[in-house]
Amino acid sequence: MEHRPIFIGGLSFTGKTQLRMMLSAHPNILISRRTHLWDYFYNRYGDLSDIANLDRCLNAMLTFKPIRILHPNYELIRMEFSQGPATYERLFALLHSQHANREGKKRWGDQLGFVEYYADKIFAAYPSAKMIHMVRDPGARSGESRMTSSRRVGRIGWETAWWLSSARLASQHQKRYPDKYLVVCYERLFSHPQECMQEICDFIGEAFHPQMLVHGEIESHSAEKPLVLLKQDLHFIHSHARQLMKYFGYGYGDLQLSHAEWISYGLTFPINLAALLVGKIGAELGQRELIQTELNV
Repeated sequence: MEHRPIFIGGLSFTGKTQLRMMLSAHPNILISRRTHLWDYFYNRYGDLSDIANLDRCLNAMLTFKPIRILHPNYELIRMEFSQGPATYERLFALLHSQHANREGKKRWGDQLGFVEYYADKIFAAYPSAKMIHMVRDPGARSGESRMTSSRRVGRIGWETAWWLSSARLASQHQKRYPDKYLVVCYERLFSHPQECMQEICDFIGEAFHPQMLVHGEIESHSAEKPLVLLKQDLHFIHSHARQLMKYFGYGYGDLQLSHAEWISYGLTFPINLAALLVGKIGAELGQRELIQTELNV
């Protein structure tokens, strides 16, 4: 059986949840929400052809809420899994396929943070897979993220590092997999939802359906939300992410800081720079869980 899954990636506060809801409104598509299969379970339990390892993996899934809500039939999965290659990719596909079939959908998918880090493995496992990477203006995203987090010291540095890591992968994968990897800007999804969803449907090979436009969600999210960051924070972001921001069509023009804002910038700069450098190192080493904990996302 050929799987044609759809993966939604990108950082938090970039519109992933809204896109998942819109795609799941399609009569053929069901996108699961943050199962964390790839970052929590992939290759964590050894060779799955060993029954003991498979049982350990399945038992861990049984206690993991994001997977429990899929209501998997583990006995059926265990039986079907024994009839083919004992790979993690195939186990994940069985979980998703069972859930989609139960809901009367032909095609499954997953909305995951950090899924872009597994793009090469996902495309190798599912040659017909499609990945949609959501990006957003880093200042607007950091401003909204800031309102939900207790972290303040060095947060702009961490946020900038994380945005750079995700945006760099978006640009690289888009060039490497032009027919499989689509980058969608948050701002365009909410300002031109029908046009954007039509392009997404063309990309994934499905007909556009009007019910995909979840009007309540679209109307409650504005692409023109006011930035809640200080001007000196925007200056820090722009000075370190200017090139990739320009690549995705973002920019803040000529930010003129007052004398008081320059003093504030100078006081916070060392902490934000340290957080930026540590964040970059963590991202390059693939230490996603460390940064996720630090960002509290």
